[in-house]
Amino acid sequence: MQGQESFSDRLIERARQCESRVIVGLDPQIEAFPGYLQEALRRQPDHDLLEETLVAFNRVVVEATAEMAVAYKPQAAFYEQYGFAGLRALQRTIALLRAKGLLIIMDAKRNDVAHTAGAYATAWLAARHPLFAEANSWQVDALTVNGYLGSDGIRPFQEANRAAGLFVLAKTSNPSSGELQDLPLWEAGQPGLTVAEQMARLVACWGEGTEGKQGYAQVGMVVGATYPQAALALRRLAPRAIFLMPGIGAQGGSLDAIVAGAGEDGNGAYAASSRGLLYPFRPEELADAAWMEQAAARIHAVAQQLRQAIQQRFAA
Repeated sequence: MQGQESFSDRLIERARQCESRVIVGLDPQIEAFPGYLQEALRRQPDHDLLEETLVAFNRVVVEATAEMAVAYKPQAAFYEQYGFAGLRALQRTIALLRAKGLLIIMDAKRNDVAHTAGAYATAWLAARHPLFAEANSWQVDALTVNGYLGSDGIRPFQEANRAAGLFVLAKTSNPSSGELQDLPLWEAGQPGLTVAEQMARLVACWGEGTEGKQGYAQVGMVVGATYPQAALALRRLAPRAIFLMPGIGAQGGSLDAIVAGAGEDGNGAYAASSRGLLYPFRPEELADAAWMEQAAARIHAVAQQLRQAIQQRFAA
């Protein structure tokens, strides 16, 4: 991806092509998979079969949603939990998406002190392997990161690949996010910005000078769709940041939050859905060899409904 146009430009162009704002999470949970797959693993508890099962399910999801997905967002933890089989499945999923020319946002929430951040950045964003003359098979288009360490924990990610995108955690979708993110920071004896708002201000600073042709910066934010008012406040503080907005579906996120986060031109916010989109069935409903067709039809229908609902909300 080195030498390509900015991630923000590629994301916006893809959204226009498929007339969508849907980002599809790829979070495999075996206990939610079709019963046919679960039964096969019970009969043959084998790591190779587990790897194949994860890849097969992801392939069904991708083929069912490719026409309306702006990007795909694998969550690293859902692969790491299955050990080497999960990691191999993740690598193969990245290869599958890249072969189809689809955008990949790795949800790994990485960061540490600068030299460690640089290693994380090389792992996920660099175009080449750090030692060998070969392409980096882990490379993705964008990465979620934790901004808590400040500027010297963000800069290595920016420098690893200027064409890659970053999404800094600002206001996350979970219920307890307010325990820290909503706390006011006191200035001159008076309450000022909240922690989340200060992070948005930093994001705006980190993104200065990295804007693409569409005016959006390399550094974006994770803003939960469960908090519409927060989305509006954070948009004012970081007008050039792309918002990755999880929480649509199982977490009860609001489409109003997507509109609030989209900015004046409407290009700034994208809805991420994982559980609500991946598993619109009970495992026992897909218990035979026809699970692929049945799962694909249901996943396609839910993704289409979400795309249409967002379109209607923006048209209102």
